[in-house]
Amino acid sequence: MLSFARSRIFSLVFVCIATLIIGGIAQAQIVFDFEDGSLDDWEVIADVDLGDVGPASWEIRDSQLGLDGKALFQGSNIWGSAPDSCLLGTFIIYRAEEFTNFQIDVDAAAADNDGMGLAWAYTATDSHYRAIMINDRWPDVSVDGVEGPFMKIAKRISDADPWYELLAVEKDNYVPYAEGQRLHWTLEVGDGAFTLTREDGLSVSAEDDSYATGYVGIQLYAQQAEFDNFTITPRGASAVSPGQKMASVWGGIKR
Repeated sequence: MLSFARSRIFSLVFVCIATLIIGGIAQAQIVFDFEDGSLDDWEVIADVDLGDVGPASWEIRDSQLGLDGKALFQGSNIWGSAPDSCLLGTFIIYRAEEFTNFQIDVDAAAADNDGMGLAWAYTATDSHYRAIMINDRWPDVSVDGVEGPFMKIAKRISDADPWYELLAVEKDNYVPYAEGQRLHWTLEVGDGAFTLTREDGLSVSAEDDSYATGYVGIQLYAQQAEFDNFTITPRGASAVSPGQKMASVWGGIKR
């Protein structure tokens, strides 16, 4: 009788797990702490029409800016459209999976006061969204009429002037991010609504449905910075790929 009871309990647990999997409720949290030193699933991209000589220099190193253990670091000053009218520079994009609705959490530390942020729904340099912040006054003559400092959300529309369409900006209440210490960003994306929130509570939000699904990553403009604990939490039934479903029931996937 005891064996039968155990069998029934196991069957019920299995049915519950199967229901989660089939219904697409289970969600895999993907975490990059960079401790293994690998960037196998990441692609480094230099933006077009750069006014400064590259290349970008993305690498994994022991953190020198107060993050934990090893961190992702970009150390070059790669920047800009030729007239320096738009914050262009370099991307590093996670290419293994595409996402639609999700949340990204990441620790960051800046060695300079220039542009840095996140990109999503990325399919090419001319097709993605970005949220970017800068403490400096650049760009000197901005194509969208908003010079730094600021935090913006924009939609990439071309690989030539004006590059991006401005969706939202926080300028009047902008507070410079702290340099040389741990920062934390949370990006929430769901059904065409986007919000980037910093550790100090400053946020910017926008809505647009031009691009739905794509890759995610980091974008820098003339900025040297470290990143750690890059965490992607998919949202919704379509977020879990078949190969991840069983692992995601029991917890996150660390890479």
